[in-house]
Amino acid sequence: MLVYCNKYECVKKRRRNLNYLLSFLFFIAPLFSTDKNGVELPIGLTEEEKGKMHIIEEMGRLTDPPPTPIRNIAEFEPMQGVLIRYPFGISTSIIKEMAEDLTVYCLVSSGSQNSANNSMSNAGVNMDNVEYIIGSTDSYWTRDYGPWWVVDGNGDISVVDFTYNRPRPNDNQAPSKMANYLNTPYFASDIVTAGGNYMTDSYGISASSDLIFLENSMSDAQVLATFEEYYGVHTYHAIDDPNNTYIDHIDCWGKYLSPHKVLIREVPSWHAQYSQIEEVADYFSNTMTIYGEPWEVYRVYTGSNQPYTNSLILNNKVFVPIENNSYDDDALAVYAEALPGFEILGFTGSWQSTDALHCRAKGIPDLEMLQIFHNPIDDQDEAQDNYMVDVIIDDLSEAGLIDEELKVFWWTDDMDMNESESITMTVCPQDIPDCYTASIPGQSEDTIIRYYIQALDETGRLETLPMAGYYDFQAIGGTVYDDGDLNMDGTINILDVVSIVNVVLNGEQNDMADLNNDGIINILDIILLVNIILG
Repeated sequence: MLVYCNKYECVKKRRRNLNYLLSFLFFIAPLFSTDKNGVELPIGLTEEEKGKMHIIEEMGRLTDPPPTPIRNIAEFEPMQGVLIRYPFGISTSIIKEMAEDLTVYCLVSSGSQNSANNSMSNAGVNMDNVEYIIGSTDSYWTRDYGPWWVVDGNGDISVVDFTYNRPRPNDNQAPSKMANYLNTPYFASDIVTAGGNYMTDSYGISASSDLIFLENSMSDAQVLATFEEYYGVHTYHAIDDPNNTYIDHIDCWGKYLSPHKVLIREVPSWHAQYSQIEEVADYFSNTMTIYGEPWEVYRVYTGSNQPYTNSLILNNKVFVPIENNSYDDDALAVYAEALPGFEILGFTGSWQSTDALHCRAKGIPDLEMLQIFHNPIDDQDEAQDNYMVDVIIDDLSEAGLIDEELKVFWWTDDMDMNESESITMTVCPQDIPDCYTASIPGQSEDTIIRYYIQALDETGRLETLPMAGYYDFQAIGGTVYDDGDLNMDGTINILDVVSIVNVVLNGEQNDMADLNNDGIINILDIILLVNIILG
């Protein structure tokens, strides 16, 4: 059963017993433990931790909320780095790939820094792009305990912390360590959760399993109010976990790929969780994006519980956990279809269905992000004179935009991307802050139009939307005539009046003559046409 929560109201809610959840965690802990003294803690709970659950509440650090308006940053936005921890939970080959383009922020104890440095250096990692945050940690699940980020009302990118849902004080301190290291504002809510059970769309829509209600002592309404007050989340989807596993994390079965695309796992009909997973897929296909349109739902086959949804998006690269089996290529192809132009990279590792690549790394946003927001153009069902591309562009650096480099690049089926035409955007005629617009011309024949948006600011940040590849839509070819141009000669005059009179006298049906759109062509349409001519 699903839970949809909006403005503090929840419907169709079904709770499970929290004691059952905790007992499941206790049960699976030995399967993952490597040291009874907690040198490497499991994804579940150690015997010692079972008696320390009370300290989770003590780990909280509640502050005032950030200044409004608040926007929660999504995984698929511009990132300057990625947070990992040593000893690593991912291979050095993954770290090497990350460090090609980004800063790798590595949490490490002072006594282990040399070992971490040697491990990465020997693997050929670009050490110029590695920075260390010194301090103790308990585990390598930086996704679960790492910082959540917002753009606050001051235009600052800030950490808004939560309390980690494991009794692990060292891990729980990672967000404040990152805020101190990067000199960013720090706030903290009193929500208890884990980052693997959360995804957001950039626009105030977020989702998780309904574990978010089970592990917080406050009421459901208070949980939702806290997400709005601290993270700017106005619509929250809390969903019964369809996998029915111990961890109940959304990244084990779903992922927002963009503000209008979502990936949901798929299993064969004989799979024990088939009905529940299909129910979730149907749910997302029938819920709306911020633009009031249904989500584009992509499915990735996980018949043997492969962790393909547990991927990591870092700018124009997608890191996908694979298992060297016959389904890997199909999984990578799904990502390529959903995110055309992105570099889709498969990596093996010590993955499990409930713990893979996404769990063990977390993006760090560009602190002076050049933000671009746009609702992609939908497929068309009739010819248009032009297709308006309306964009919000906001440089958080406040260094200023370079107007002549605010462009839309577009091309059609019979053109290559390198043959694209560019249009320089202008300020929107409406009084909308940071709004820019461009017009892609209509086409004489049916075609697919592909396009992307570019912006450049005075810091040298050059961003595109999407971050790789393009948007596309079906354009219908043909000439568009103004209302009243019945003879389609490009001019509305007395000849068109003669044409409409003949239509009325002959009882013909001509949609172009029904100027008032009442389904009847009569004297009222003639009068309307005369008024158009007279101005």
